[in-house]
Amino acid sequence: MIRFGMHASLWSQAWTREGAELAIADAARYGLDVIEIPLLEPDKVDVAHSRALFDKYGVGCTASLGLPIEVEASQHPEAATAFLSRTLDVAHGLGCSTLSGVTYSTLGYRSGSPPTEGEYENIAKALKPIARRAADYGMTLGLEPCNRYETHLLNTARQSRALIERIGEPNVIIHLDTYHTNIEEKNFGAALADGGGLVHYVHLSESDRGVPGSANVRWKEVFDALKAANFEGDLVGESFVNMMPQLARALSVWRPVARSREEVLEIGIPFLKSYAKAAGLI
Repeated sequence: MIRFGMHASLWSQAWTREGAELAIADAARYGLDVIEIPLLEPDKVDVAHSRALFDKYGVGCTASLGLPIEVEASQHPEAATAFLSRTLDVAHGLGCSTLSGVTYSTLGYRSGSPPTEGEYENIAKALKPIARRAADYGMTLGLEPCNRYETHLLNTARQSRALIERIGEPNVIIHLDTYHTNIEEKNFGAALADGGGLVHYVHLSESDRGVPGSANVRWKEVFDALKAANFEGDLVGESFVNMMPQLARALSVWRPVARSREEVLEIGIPFLKSYAKAAGLI
């Protein structure tokens, strides 16, 4: 099953009651199946309020995050496990099917050296119990490889697959992002192949993080590759219009990437769906 969605930062800097009301109603209006909620501050989320809205509008949800630096998993595995456990409880309470993103580290953190065995061992130690807890909830746990300027730990699908093998839990998946693959992979098809059938979540993000179809991502190749790989999962647009300051800083987003959320919803989403339909994905 393929679901189309959008990252919640299109609507609001944080997942507040007001942001939830705007985003969920808008998602339903524009025919989106799912919203990805950034759970950077999970303890501030009004779970019952959001869950009622998702039920009312018939929209699904997923969750994503990057770890706070004080619980970064390669350095502080026990603290990472504790933080992710609380976050997973919130995601489950919201009705999310997956918790994904930079679940293994902090956006913008780089050691200055290539990743080490010790770092990967710590990450596996931190994430294995979270994967098992997610399985108890009927959820998947995703790893999103990001570009070299945002992390030194996972930049490619091949690295992500190796880490998943180290974690050793069947519900851990790879979460690719076309913005990052445009930088780090030879092409999107090669990234899917290197993922070895573990790619079940994809961010559809333009090369400038703006309106899909307005810049340099080779969208036909992306959707043809997804079809050839028999992709099943969530395809989530990621065009940042309203970003929390800490997220904007970590991603080095210093200027607007789109004129408005309406531009993304009325131009970008139909563009992506047209390519998905042409490829026979939907």
